[in-house]
Amino acid sequence: MDATLLEANAARLKSIVRKDTGEDYRQYLRRLAKEAGIEDPTDDDLKRFDQKRKGKKLSNDDWRSTTEPDGRIAKMKDGTTHIAHKAEHAVDPESELLLAATVQPGTAAIRRA
Repeated sequence: MDATLLEANAARLKSIVRKDTGEDYRQYLRRLAKEAGIEDPTDDDLKRFDQKRKGKKLSNDDWRSTTEPDGRIAKMKDGTTHIAHKAEHAVDPESELLLAATVQPGTAAIRRA
């Protein structure tokens, strides 16, 4: 049994929205910046604000992808964060035949038979 993470077709995090408010990431940042006292933040202001923000986290509990409903926010092997799926496959060690192959959400645990 083996599994690997695969980037979704729309792996960019620009396609995520908050589950509770429906805000996309930029709208969410703009709201947080205004709450922090930045009245009319530019894109550069938002970028700096986001980089300095403590405790930022993209949780699958709070966010979902609008373009990849089965994808999940996951950290890839290279350390980047993307929308991902997990491909699993089972091989018979004696015959080396592929017994099963599935695609799961990116945060799914490997299923053992």
